[in-house]
Amino acid sequence: MELPFIQVNHADRLFACRQKIEEAVHQIIFSERLVEFTPAEIAMAIADIADDYILTIAKQHSAKH
Repeated sequence: MELPFIQVNHADRLFACRQKIEEAVHQIIFSERLVEFTPAEIAMAIADIADDYILTIAKQHSAKH
């Protein structure tokens, strides 16, 4: 799917990003290679990794001020 160009500060940018990556994230969550983990466990791990990244970015921005 071809998405329209969206300015960096535009409110729809997060939605456009989600549309672009959602299928890949679902492939990870439901991957048969990760069969020893449930889809819920994988989704929570992805959320935890994302949360760590967001906290790191927040710390970097607060250190610059």
